Amino acid sequence: MSLGQITPLAFQRTVDASTGTIVTQLTPNGSVCHRNYFYQKCFTEDGNKLLISANFDTNRNYHLLDLQNESAIQLTEGKGDNVFGGFLTTQDDALIFVKNNKQLIRVDLKTQEHNVLYEVANGWVGYGTWVPNSDCTKVVAIEIKDTDYMSLDSWEKFAQFYHQKPRCRLISIDLNTGQRTTIFEENIWLGHPLYRPNDDNTIAFCHEGPHDLVATRMWMIDESGDNMRKVHEQDDDESCTHEFFVPDGSKMMFVSYRPHMDKRQLCSVDAQTLAFKVEAEMPACSHLMSNHDGSLVVGDGSGTPVDVSDHDGHTIQNDPNLYLLNLNTGDIRAIAEHNTSWTVLNGDRQINHPHPSFTPDNKSVLYSSDVNGSPAVYLASL
Repeated sequence: MSLGQITPLAFQRTVDASTGTIVTQLTPNGSVCHRNYFYQKCFTEDGNKLLISANFDTNRNYHLLDLQNESAIQLTEGKGDNVFGGFLTTQDDALIFVKNNKQLIRVDLKTQEHNVLYEVANGWVGYGTWVPNSDCTKVVAIEIKDTDYMSLDSWEKFAQFYHQKPRCRLISIDLNTGQRTTIFEENIWLGHPLYRPNDDNTIAFCHEGPHDLVATRMWMIDESGDNMRKVHEQDDDESCTHEFFVPDGSKMMFVSYRPHMDKRQLCSVDAQTLAFKVEAEMPACSHLMSNHDGSLVVGDGSGTPVDVSDHDGHTIQNDPNLYLLNLNTGDIRAIAEHNTSWTVLNGDRQINHPHPSFTPDNKSVLYSSDVNGSPAVYLASL
């Protein structure tokens, strides 16, 4: 298959047995399909089109799925797509993604024309998810020295990489000029770079690694490289993960959990003052994402975390549900069962993670699951 190829799809609708929720499977069984990372833009503003990754051809490439016509058009081709980090522009005119850990590429949604916006310098590797500012004029990113880098195709290598303390740099890239600015550089594994929505001066990032070994996961820094500060002072037995900015920029939310406890906490800090708040006690959700103002949050129930060193201390029963948290009322309810396996597939640690988020109208939740034998993309109606 090639650029512009249209694949017809036949959506399958079922009713969740425990909640009565209508669940729509958007992609076919037997293919490997999933959504992008949960805080990256995947829907057009009108909610009618959705960015997905799919191996309708030999390779996993980006496709734009038309929810009205039940079809998908191919946007990229060949090997090497970072199939989680790509995003639709604010203007709904392009896909931006990283190819082969080296090139940041813009793809016109109408013509599929590719333009290289930035090339990683010799001696470095582009790592992880690169995230735009609100106007989509810049991205913040992580690069790792190529002599330190290895493919993280297992959770054992994930732990090994933490102890290796790779040379990393937090950078910003101007999408108009391709100019790179180094914000911070250190011999420590950096990840999860984020621009605060509507505030280009505030950038967040994390110290990556097994959650129970990282003393302070979340950090903020000014775009100039000044004023580095801890987002949250963790207790000795506290693990934090999957931080994200509420889309209106008001808060950063994250998951907090401790050994020998089945439940977790959804926490937040004020994006300016860093004032801390426990938003909710919740089931053991792994990834969470909010609506625009942070009043509603969706999370995916999970099991024993694999990204900790103390597996015995964090052992819990698997929770197969998607949950809706209403932070105005305090109500928490199951939406549907995602029933994903969470397993690593072909060296991809993320592919069977649900990564749920809301549709633009807040009427459905998008997620991925391999409940029917292969990774696929779903919508659960609210």
